[in-house]
Amino acid sequence: MAALSAYVKSYAEFEMQYGTTAVPTDPALSDAALRSALAQLSNKPVTDQTLAEAKSILGVGTDSGKIAEVRDALEKKSEASAPSQSDTVTAD
Repeated sequence: MAALSAYVKSYAEFEMQYGTTAVPTDPALSDAALRSALAQLSNKPVTDQTLAEAKSILGVGTDSGKIAEVRDALEKKSEASAPSQSDTVTAD
């Protein structure tokens, strides 16, 4: 489960930085990396059909799915921890 969670979080962070239409070139975000994470989770080989279904559920390359949910949560967490302009004190 850890490998799949790490894949999803990394993909979400990539989308936060580069947008949802960017195509990742990092091998850690590749189909092979996802296939490996799924194989670790299921302890069996991952078929092309299973990979396609997982990509659909996760929302790889789309603006919806589990990756989008994680991305949204990370963005909200980032916004909550960043001080707003009205919270900053300036010296005059």
